[in-house]
Amino acid sequence: MQSKIVDAAPLRLPTRWTEWLTFSMIAVGLVLALEHSGWLQAPNRLFHDTLMSLQGHEVDRGDVIIVGIDDKSIAALGRWPWRRSFHAELIDRIDKDAPQAIGLDVLLTEADERFPGDDAALAAAVSRSGKVVLPLMMQSLNGAPFVVEPIPALRRAARRLGHVHIAVDDDGIARSVYLREGFGDRAWDHLSVAMRTAGAGGRPEPVAAPEERASEAETANSDPIAAWHRSRKMIVPFAGPPGHFPQVSYVDVLDGAVAPGTFKGKHVLIGATAAGTGELYATPVSGRRSKLMSGAEFSANVLDSLESRRSITRLPGWLNAALNILPALLGLAGMAFIGPLPALLLTLGLMVALPAAAAAAAGFGLQFGPAAGMLALGANYALWSWRKLDASTRYLMDEFSRLHSNGRLVAMSPGTAASGDFLGRRIHALRQVAEQLSNLHRFVSDSLEGLPDATLVCDRNGTVLLANAAAARHFEAASGEMLRGAKAATLMKDVLSQADRQPVVIPAIFAGPPTAGSTAAHDGRERDLLVKRAPSFSGSGEHLGWILSLIDVTQIRQAQRQRDHAMRFLSHDMRAPLASVLTLLNLQRQNPSAMPQEQFHERIERHAKKALGLADDFTQLVRAQSYNYHFERYNLVDVLLECVDDAWEATRRHRIRVTMAPSPEEAHSLINRELIARAINNLLGNALKFSPAGSSIVCAVEPHPRAWAVLVRDEGPGIAEELRAQVFEPFIRGSAAADIDGAGLGLAFVKTVAQRHGGKVLLDSTPGHGSAFRLVLPRDELP
Repeated sequence: MQSKIVDAAPLRLPTRWTEWLTFSMIAVGLVLALEHSGWLQAPNRLFHDTLMSLQGHEVDRGDVIIVGIDDKSIAALGRWPWRRSFHAELIDRIDKDAPQAIGLDVLLTEADERFPGDDAALAAAVSRSGKVVLPLMMQSLNGAPFVVEPIPALRRAARRLGHVHIAVDDDGIARSVYLREGFGDRAWDHLSVAMRTAGAGGRPEPVAAPEERASEAETANSDPIAAWHRSRKMIVPFAGPPGHFPQVSYVDVLDGAVAPGTFKGKHVLIGATAAGTGELYATPVSGRRSKLMSGAEFSANVLDSLESRRSITRLPGWLNAALNILPALLGLAGMAFIGPLPALLLTLGLMVALPAAAAAAAGFGLQFGPAAGMLALGANYALWSWRKLDASTRYLMDEFSRLHSNGRLVAMSPGTAASGDFLGRRIHALRQVAEQLSNLHRFVSDSLEGLPDATLVCDRNGTVLLANAAAARHFEAASGEMLRGAKAATLMKDVLSQADRQPVVIPAIFAGPPTAGSTAAHDGRERDLLVKRAPSFSGSGEHLGWILSLIDVTQIRQAQRQRDHAMRFLSHDMRAPLASVLTLLNLQRQNPSAMPQEQFHERIERHAKKALGLADDFTQLVRAQSYNYHFERYNLVDVLLECVDDAWEATRRHRIRVTMAPSPEEAHSLINRELIARAINNLLGNALKFSPAGSSIVCAVEPHPRAWAVLVRDEGPGIAEELRAQVFEPFIRGSAAADIDGAGLGLAFVKTVAQRHGGKVLLDSTPGHGSAFRLVLPRDELP
């Protein structure tokens, strides 16, 4: 199975890039299709309409003002249409204020038969002003287009003529105009363009010059007026909602109720604003209340944008598509390298960035439709998420099947049969996998925790990843969790090999080849350990880390040493004096006169006492090692003084002086008094044996941190440094003890008693300057 995994790995990268290229092609194709089909024209229009409604500007002091044929004027002057003499008077009054141009947005295509003189009066007023622009429009009769112009008198008097057509989109909203329209070899500017030209001093143009035909996108051959040509399409950057431009009432101008200078230097648009008097249009700035805009105000917006040089340019189709494709590809690139949450945030960020970029472009007069890119981003995320989910699910199911087929995944709990649809079965299967992996993890964790030996699971660098309860106890930690992250080499720095007394666990071991091994060692607490290490591998054979076990074999080694000591005691130490007794008895039998009786008895007695002393020392050592202790609270100063008094006879015989150094009056500890007293006597006896006549022995009780130390210092020959660690072992004696009776059990007894009390023995010795032994015992502080 490992070879299959290794062989399949190189195929992942090409497959990943193939999928990415496939999704990229889908995204590009989707954007191009949407841009070409125009299916997203409605959301793009809604977005641009919203932006336009938020981007108005003040026009109170602008160059355009409207004279409205409003409800107030109709109430004062009567039913519409009015006499043309009113229009003549209105033009005269406005012209006195020196306007830039006057646009009379009222179609006057037929002569006034009721008041014939009114047409002449109006033509005279228009002629006197020299700044009046009149509207015209195109109509169709039996499918043939024709132009509806003002009556000849007015047409001749007008400064310019301009069409008043407004382009209404298929959703019923007026967003644009064509600044040049006509048919055949005749074309006219829009009313607003004509007013701007008239205000600039342009000459009258009774017959328009030939104009280029509109593009195919602007001319519909299926239209009954297909011969009518339009060009210079302008998307109107509305200054604000309906009613945004300054406006005065028609009747107020006639009545002279308008302040002088109101029209000075301005473009004045005269048009119907009252309901039922003219056409009203829905515009992007109509707002939530859907307030309609009059044709005069629409022309005012066009004129204002021309005067302020504000315009909206729609990006070419190829550029709009490219700007939508770019974030879609960026989103796919990010999804290929980042996780699910970052991919979601990236997608949302790009989906916000697209309209933000379109809004920023609108500030520069550029119209960019972001809907295709946003839809492509959403589709990309959905497709990529589906692919990742499908691939992840298939991989998990394949691995689950592989583990089952290899027998590596053991069911810890009975499973239930899957039911439902495909997704439900997949979820159920994944739930079973998760449960079994969780059970397996719990099984492994409990097994590790239940191991009796301290066990550390480390990575390849020797950092502890897992530690069981036995390891926590061994390293005196509160729990195995406290050992996580520690370096195994640091934790086991005091674990030394019994062969060369060098650290067993060092960083170089983890950097070496992954091989198993074991080493006999002991630590700073004098525990005998068997340190085992074994490498751990992944399913594909990759070296992942190490498993370290510390087996405490102290009791086993102690039992072995005790057995060896007993054999040595019986075979050598006890046998020597007993053999000497038998030899003396044999000699006495064979030659009674070979030795005086008194000498014979003295030697027999000496050998017997030696054997008895050895037996007593060995018995006391075994008792100290094996018996249960009964502890009571005693003052160590009193125990020491009593031991010094008991040794008075021996000190006098050896001519050695024993003195008590200053000690605290109270030094309490929980001890077995009999064994502690014997240990102190052993230290005193040892000092007496090795101290020369006339020397001194100093005894004291010293305070240590959370402990008391019973001090016995002599002036003997001292102990060499290489022997200091061995003198506390049974049957080990110093070089100065060759001529002194003993089996080397006294200091072993002292060490055993100290350890059984939770204490220790310290040795400070300089060859030629004596030795100082300290029996350290825990304090017993009263609460």
